[in-house]
Amino acid sequence: DFILQDPFGMSFIALKKLQQLGMGDDFHLQDGFVITKDKKKLLLFINPKLPGNETEKNTLFAKKLYSIKDNLNQAFKGKTNTEYFGASLIAVANANQIKSDIQTTAIVAISALMLIFMVYYRKLYIPLIIFLPTVFGVLFAVALLYFIRGTISAISLSIGSILLGVTIDYALHILTHYKHNSDIKVLYKDITKPLIMSSTTTAVAFLCLLFVNSEALKDLGIFAAVSVVVTAIFSLLIIPHLYKPSRKELEHKTTVLDKLAGFSFHKNKPLIVFSVLIIIASFFTFNKVVFNNDLSQLNYVPADIKKAEKSLESATNLTSKSLYLASYGTSIDEVLQNNSNLARDLSKDKNDNEILGYSSIGGVVLSKQEQQAKIDKWNNFWTTAKKQQIKSGLVANGAALGFKETTYSQFYKLLDKKFSPISVKDYLNVKTLFLNEFITEKNGFYTVSTLVRVKQEQRDAAVKELSAKPNLIVVDRQQMNETFLGGLKDDFNALVNYSFIAVLLILFFFFRRIELVLISSVPIIITGVVTAGIMGMFDIQLNIFSTIVCTLVFGHGVDFSIFMTSALQKEYTYGKKEMATYRTSILLAVLTTVLGIGALVFAGHPALKSISSVSLIGVFAALVITFIFYPILFRFFLTHRVKKGNAPFEFRTLIHSLFSFTYYGLGGFLLSIFSLVLINILPAKRKWKMKAFRYAMSKFMKSVLYTNPFMKKKVINPQGENFDKPAVIIANHSSFLDILAVGMLSPKIIYLVSDWVYNSPIFGIGVKLAGFYPVSQGLDGGV
Repeated sequence: DFILQDPFGMSFIALKKLQQLGMGDDFHLQDGFVITKDKKKLLLFINPKLPGNETEKNTLFAKKLYSIKDNLNQAFKGKTNTEYFGASLIAVANANQIKSDIQTTAIVAISALMLIFMVYYRKLYIPLIIFLPTVFGVLFAVALLYFIRGTISAISLSIGSILLGVTIDYALHILTHYKHNSDIKVLYKDITKPLIMSSTTTAVAFLCLLFVNSEALKDLGIFAAVSVVVTAIFSLLIIPHLYKPSRKELEHKTTVLDKLAGFSFHKNKPLIVFSVLIIIASFFTFNKVVFNNDLSQLNYVPADIKKAEKSLESATNLTSKSLYLASYGTSIDEVLQNNSNLARDLSKDKNDNEILGYSSIGGVVLSKQEQQAKIDKWNNFWTTAKKQQIKSGLVANGAALGFKETTYSQFYKLLDKKFSPISVKDYLNVKTLFLNEFITEKNGFYTVSTLVRVKQEQRDAAVKELSAKPNLIVVDRQQMNETFLGGLKDDFNALVNYSFIAVLLILFFFFRRIELVLISSVPIIITGVVTAGIMGMFDIQLNIFSTIVCTLVFGHGVDFSIFMTSALQKEYTYGKKEMATYRTSILLAVLTTVLGIGALVFAGHPALKSISSVSLIGVFAALVITFIFYPILFRFFLTHRVKKGNAPFEFRTLIHSLFSFTYYGLGGFLLSIFSLVLINILPAKRKWKMKAFRYAMSKFMKSVLYTNPFMKKKVINPQGENFDKPAVIIANHSSFLDILAVGMLSPKIIYLVSDWVYNSPIFGIGVKLAGFYPVSQGLDGGV
């Protein structure tokens, strides 16, 4: 029948165009099955009903698939082998691996921590007390998220092991201080403020994740912030009721941890030198840290799926890079015309080996304009004479073979048929072509999709070339991931800035002194530089997961600075040296974090392992820098200045002093130059000109003294001195201020000055002009 309807095989031209709906010649049909070109592999394609992110439901689906595979492999052992490869299976494997890793790391971390706490505090129930506030905080956060959002992202729960190491720190601080001092009033006085500050700054740092364009990270921000604050408050409320140190505990023996806490890190010169060298080196390497945009490297792919992928790669191009193209427009004919042009270009690219293959309806589904052009071409070709010639030839040749004249009647009807363009709906009615997979329409906007496969090295060139075409969008999953993660990277940079500003505001709210805020921020900044520097040295890359954990590292650095500030303030204000107690609680906090995060070393998932390395580097950097440099900075700017009889360093005083000295120096120089010029050119008597100059200088000195708006100025003159009589004023010159204070009283005052002042390039002109005397010349020489 096929030959009778189409004796010249014109249908094969159409069939060849239909092949464009496929993806090349890597496989073909045999007995209704898809097999590879080498006939060694039979391919089955499964379209899951559920999307890949439905890992919980897909787990059951994957389990059934693997059960079928195992049964087949067992039944046909030695003859054939069944393998699976697909995104849904990888997603399920990732989810299962994360769950397994979380369970394993949490058990390892909790077991190790419980053992350490029982040994240090010498009570079996201590671990329960420590973990109770954390459990309450996490449950409260989960419940709150349930009412706010209804769901919680897996990424929020996946950092539970790390969050565990942060929140139990609050209980440890309380227990450690309570162990060294059983007075409950002193405990709350010492620990409440730093604990609330610590939890608030950490919570604010996490809440800054709300500015990131990711719903999962927003969930994480709310979950972590609520957990931290609730755990801190619950720790303050419940722990003193559940634990009270006995007299024997107050007289505890010194442990290894206590000895380490008692070590003066800030006085150890080799340690200081080594740390300074690391910091200097970090300034040269911190900018070498690379952000890894490739999510595929962070996926966990089981060995059997990797094997199946390699098997597919060796036989087909199914695992090559895919580019999705979408021709778009408001007119379906316009879109189809552009798509047909695209198909012709892709056919040429394939012939030139610039792409591996493509799947397109451009050669099958045509615009009405192009259909009409082809119909006209058909009609012009089949003239009456040509039809009669073909018919005569078929009848003559058919008669020789015993065919009747009407044998090819259906073909003759085809030649005489009047064709007209068909609509897209007519095309879509041909269900076997699955054209609805290529054509979409919504609110009068049409798109026609095309799939192109390229080699990895061809991807960039293909994307560049195709993106230049009008009314065409190139959708590259890898590029989308890179763009998305690049956006998150930019968000993270903004997040760091927001967090840092928020933390500084909170520190200022509690400290009420900008000097303490600035001193506290120095170790935090250096910690960030050193962490990035060490990562740059060892070529450790940042990724989306380790970036999130940087928030925790930042929070730890802030916490350490807060507690060290409390210890140093107590020593500065009351003379109580309790640095060792605060160091002990910080060391215990570091220990919990190291175990909580370090346990991720045992994780099989690449993303969790990356979290471990970055976190450990950051926490240890924060610890060492805070223990070494923070006491040095605090004592240099505050403690040591008081011991020398000077006022503590004040930022306001520094700024005012710089302004006043600049104003005094520059103003004095300009006044001297200006006055010298005026004295020489004004026609008045020199006596009156000098009197005016001294008056201006006296007022200038007064203006310098009055540049400080925060100091009340009052001239006390009970004797009513008006400086009419000659006198000698002895000011002792105990500070720079007596020059200004005496000079502002009267323009008649003449100073005895040292040689450097008399010959100064800045003050010298004015000093000589005012008639001041250099003391080195003696009384006779001066007068």
